[in-house]
Amino acid sequence: MHIGLTGPLGMDALRPLFDGRQLPTVNEGPVTGQLARAWWEQGHEVTAFALSSQVRERTEFTAAAGRLRLVVVPQRPNGAARDLFRQERRGIVAALRDHPVDLVNAHWTYEYALAAVDSGRPALVTAHDTPLRYAWEMRSAYRWVRHSLALPVAHRARALSAVSPYTARHYRRSLGVRRPITTIPNGLDLATLPTASAPPPGRAPVFAMALQGWGPLKNTVAGLRAFGLVRRQLPQARLLALGAGHERGGPAHTWAAAHGLADGVDFTGALPYDDALARIAAEAHVLVHPSRVEACPMTCAEAMAMGIPVIGGRRSGGVPWLVGDTGVLTDIDRPHLIAEAMTALARDDERRSALGARARDRIRTDFRLGDVADAYLRWFSAHLSAEPSRTEALR
Repeated sequence: MHIGLTGPLGMDALRPLFDGRQLPTVNEGPVTGQLARAWWEQGHEVTAFALSSQVRERTEFTAAAGRLRLVVVPQRPNGAARDLFRQERRGIVAALRDHPVDLVNAHWTYEYALAAVDSGRPALVTAHDTPLRYAWEMRSAYRWVRHSLALPVAHRARALSAVSPYTARHYRRSLGVRRPITTIPNGLDLATLPTASAPPPGRAPVFAMALQGWGPLKNTVAGLRAFGLVRRQLPQARLLALGAGHERGGPAHTWAAAHGLADGVDFTGALPYDDALARIAAEAHVLVHPSRVEACPMTCAEAMAMGIPVIGGRRSGGVPWLVGDTGVLTDIDRPHLIAEAMTALARDDERRSALGARARDRIRTDFRLGDVADAYLRWFSAHLSAEPSRTEALR
């Protein structure tokens, strides 16, 4: 099968296959690069279509071992949302029409996916988030404009999958999708993950928060307030704060310092993926994830796969589905409840260990990358063999 893949592309898994060639920086996204590599390793031909502001014309690269291509389409550095990414979408459409892929699997339901639908290729779209909920939480004109693209995508794609049941429900209830939506979760390459090796916490437990971005959606404020309450009972506790916006001098650090909540917090900020996982594995006893909404939170899945229990929101989208009874679900808008959960797990070695083992089993049973790649292939085959829709037949 020749699989076309488009969307924000995680290059860490793919870059080594291009034999050290200098590749432009593309819009990054989790999971997609690992999926492309998994299909390639299974013997399929894969062409990935990405956007980059570092190229002025379409540029193509072929992996040293063949059967894997990267097609990079120019992206304007600013203002693309003003015309709903029209120029970028046209570039992806032209690239897709020039490559004889059997289908295109588009990730996220925005500019990449609308281009896939417009290309005339069989477009099978994977929804990674809940557009209206995210737009509401982020409260920005950019989000409302960009997320509006999800409506035509959801109704025009040949088939739609979602990374969690919560995400699928959003498309049914909020965007009016009536046809079946297949749930295929994000997968993890378990062989690449480090092993949790933090020493017993004693009186100095280490908590980790790994959140990309500062603002009401990620809800770092609640996590910092909760940690401040934990420190009253466990003065030697530490908090490892990872992710963009959580570096020293960044918005999270500035807010914490202004509110007297910076003590004991290691504001590390954004690290390369492998380095961030290594820090969590080596130091953290519990992952605290106060985000208000997630579709299929990979940070939680990664911690769980390493045997680190998670504290998350019981109404935070896909978090309760992923974490279930392998961690602690609480009201993440009430810092004192987060703090109670943190303190209880820090003090109960037996429960923390049991939850960690249960979490590891959950990920190894349901979220292995190879199994997820196979689930996509079954989904592709089912819809390639199905009769095209009336709209596609008329093109």
